[in-house]
Formats: sequence, C-alpha cells, structure tokens
Amino acid sequence: MQAAGKKILYGTLGLFCTGLGVIGIWVPGLPTTVFILIALWAFSNSSKRLHAWLVRMPLLKHAVKEAHRFQHEGTLHPKVKLISQGSAWLSCIIVTVITQNVVLAVILGLLAASCSVFMHIVPSTTPATSDVVDLDK
Repeated sequence: MQAAGKKILYGTLGLFCTGLGVIGIWVPGLPTTVFILIALWAFSNSSKRLHAWLVRMPLLKHAVKEAHRFQHEGTLHPKVKLISQGSAWLSCIIVTVITQNVVLAVILGLLAASCSVFMHIVPSTTPATSDVVDLDK
C-alpha cells in the first residue's frame, strides 16, 4: 500500500475511534480511553495536525491524559480501573435484565470479565505519578 493510502486509512481509523471515544463518555460499557489510545496511535501515523487536535480537545482531556500515561508508563489510575470495570458489569446486568437473552448475557459477561482481568493485570499508578503526565513528550 502506498504511503498516501496508509495515511488515509490511519486518519479514518483515528477519526472513527475518536467518535467512539466521545460516545463512550456518556455510554456505560463503551470505553473512552482505549479508543483514544487507538486514535492517538493512528493520528501519529497519519497526521500531526489531527494528533494535535485530539490532544487539545477539552472534552477528551482526561482520556488523553490517561492514554498518555498508559503509553509512557504502562499504568492506569485506580479510579479509571474502577469506573471501567463498574461500567462493564453494570452494562452487562442492565442489558441482561432488559433483553433477557441468555446468549447476549454470556457474551457481555465474558467481555466484562475480560475487562476485569485486563484491569487486574495492568499496574495502577503510584501516588507520586498519579497526576503527573507530560503531554508534550
């Protein structure tokens, strides 16, 4: 694939993931930080302008901060872990009660469990680094 084609593909992926990340702010169970991480990666491979736009977007300030922390330190703030796991399990319960679909309940239960396992594996930030993330790196 030519370089221009790759840039368009990465840019499109970045915009798509940014959209999902924004939606994830309000929709329980839809992660924000993960999509912002993907968008930052995609924009870093396609457009410095879009990357800078995403980093400066006030609505995603916290998600970008956590994404940078995860990229640079490999850690997440304990509050992020708690919210992501709580949202995953709460969404699983709500959808299961509303739909009463066993197959969907099992799928969502597996997704929520995988979220919990991932959050258990990823180290938490230490108090010394929990609020210090340099976005200019």
